[in-house]
Amino acid sequence: MHETQKWSDLYMSKQKRVSRTPGRPKLNEQEMPIQKVIIQTAAKTFMEQGYEAISLQQIAAICGVTKATIYYYYSNKAELFTAAIEFMLTIAHKATKSLMDSEGHLRDRLERVAYVKIAQPHSDLETMLKEAEKQLSEEHIQRIRSAEHMLYDLLAQHFEEAMEQGQLQSGSPMLLAHAFSSLLMMGNRDSARQLFSSHEQLAASIVDLFWQGAMKK
Repeated sequence: MHETQKWSDLYMSKQKRVSRTPGRPKLNEQEMPIQKVIIQTAAKTFMEQGYEAISLQQIAAICGVTKATIYYYYSNKAELFTAAIEFMLTIAHKATKSLMDSEGHLRDRLERVAYVKIAQPHSDLETMLKEAEKQLSEEHIQRIRSAEHMLYDLLAQHFEEAMEQGQLQSGSPMLLAHAFSSLLMMGNRDSARQLFSSHEQLAASIVDLFWQGAMKK
């Protein structure tokens, strides 16, 4: 099974299980669970188009379900958006962990992470949150930030190990995690992409810029 598929299955297994009740959308045994279709579609659509540009009706149409079906699982657009971003960040965390735990020098592993990020362009999280902030509750924002922070914690853990091994200069591992993530977001901009002929070159250049500032002198 593809790794992304396994990670999405893991995320959905953590969602609240609801027993079959009257009115619940039916599921063909050979089809993907409807809630999984909705959350995957919403995550992809929000990441590509942002919050304001897409409606629940449009997401329902893409999923091939009714708007009422979405409301069965998610009370409103803000709730679906929050769940979709949590889903996306959970998959990103699993993918990043797999790459960072793989064999090779830290710099090479960071290049793999950068390449995967650059190869899948999307709206950046801060832009989407700014669009949606008036619709999101404090709980929604906290849930998203908690999922986001898991990525920073993961990177910081590897940076701390590299510091202990003398690969990186001593400092704040968490600050390095934020710095690396910010550089990755730069790679998502068209102006940066146009400077390089391939994603590999852009990924290598971003990691080189990071490495020159972070490596042990």
